[in-house]
Amino acid sequence: MVAAVGFMNEPLTPGNFVDRIASELVRAKRLARGTVVTTPVLFPSGAHVSILVSFNGDRCLVSDDGAAYSEADMMGASEIFRRAARHIAEDAGLRFNNFEIFEADARIENLPGVIAIIADAARRAVQVTADRLARKLDFDLKTSIIDRLVDVFGAKRVSADATISGASTHSWTVDALVHTESADIAVEAVSPSPISVSSAYMKLDDIRRLAEAPRTVAVLKGKQFFGSDQLLILNRTARLIDATADWRELERIAA
Repeated sequence: MVAAVGFMNEPLTPGNFVDRIASELVRAKRLARGTVVTTPVLFPSGAHVSILVSFNGDRCLVSDDGAAYSEADMMGASEIFRRAARHIAEDAGLRFNNFEIFEADARIENLPGVIAIIADAARRAVQVTADRLARKLDFDLKTSIIDRLVDVFGAKRVSADATISGASTHSWTVDALVHTESADIAVEAVSPSPISVSSAYMKLDDIRRLAEAPRTVAVLKGKQFFGSDQLLILNRTARLIDATADWRELERIAA
């Protein structure tokens, strides 16, 4: 590490806090193939973005060393990542070889700026990948839900992408609206992502406040992956059903 162990163990004082904070935010480790700089930039997973710098005279190869690709691969989204990373690298004036985001001919005096640009590009590529993957999973879940609703209630009773005005008069689109003889049921697919949970909550909470509100149901993709706080929030505004559960339960909700 660049920072000495003794300095890291010193108590924080008005005289050393700037250097101490800087040394904890940015660290460098020398390896045989170059220097790895750990930046304060974070991937969506919470991992720090690390940049590899390899020196060749007064020129440097600077790359994320495939760290962003590894993050995407762990999500099972390597192909989505490659498309996103290529576009983001081009916009930033960088290169992408299907594995690394890099600059092959950086000057030493420009290293701080190049490291910052590559770290930000790596973070953005993973964030875009995560967002696109979430949308794809939500679409796949919604399609599966509609198919199962049709199996239970019949095609004539199920309306996909139905529009409902909530108590606020805001117009919402729910994934499905089921019409039965005794009640209507507004059904929304929800994944564990914070965006999906908050969006479903706002939508279903507004709908359930109508004077003659349909019954609200949130179908969860992998209930075990939701946090207890997420389940508590959603349970305030809808009946919760796991996507893998026996969907005949919906018949009981409609009764």
